[in-house]
Amino acid sequence: MTEKDKPQEQQTNIETLNREAMRQAVESIGMVCVPAIANVPLPHTSIAEAPSDAELDNEYRSSGALMRRLADTVIQWRSQLPEDEQPAILAILNGGIQVHVERLAQESFHGIRIEGTLNGSPCMLLSHQSSVQLLCYVERVEKEEFRRRIGFIIDGEEEEV
Repeated sequence: MTEKDKPQEQQTNIETLNREAMRQAVESIGMVCVPAIANVPLPHTSIAEAPSDAELDNEYRSSGALMRRLADTVIQWRSQLPEDEQPAILAILNGGIQVHVERLAQESFHGIRIEGTLNGSPCMLLSHQSSVQLLCYVERVEKEEFRRRIGFIIDGEEEEV
C-alpha cells in the first residue's frame, strides 16, 4: 500500500464506523411499525379553510388551531370506523423518537405538550409545534374494553375524542 492510499483507506474505515453507529442508533430508537389493516379505506375528512382576516390568520397558525383541527379529524374518523377499529396518533420527533399519543395539550401559542408512551413507558414532552409530526392511523381493537380515547386540552378546556 502506498502513502497515497492510506488517507482513502482511513476514510473508508470512518464511513464504515459511521454506518454501523447509525445502524445501532436506529435500532436503539425502536422504530414503530404501524400495523396494517387490510381493506380499510382512508376515512373522509373535510378540508379546513384558511381565514382571510390577518388576526384570524395569526390564530390559524397557533397550536390550539392545529389541535382543534386534529380533534375534529379524529371525531370524523371515529364515526366512520367499524367497532373493532379506532384512530390512533403517533408523534414523531426529531431523531426518529416516536411517542404513542394519549393526550395533547396547548402549552403556549406555538407549544404542545405530548403525553403518552415511549417504548411502553409513560412520558411527557414539551415541543414547538413545528418540531413534531403527528401521524394519524387506524388500529385494530381486539376487545371493547381496550378502546381508548385521545385527550386534547385546548384553551384550558379538556376534551376526549
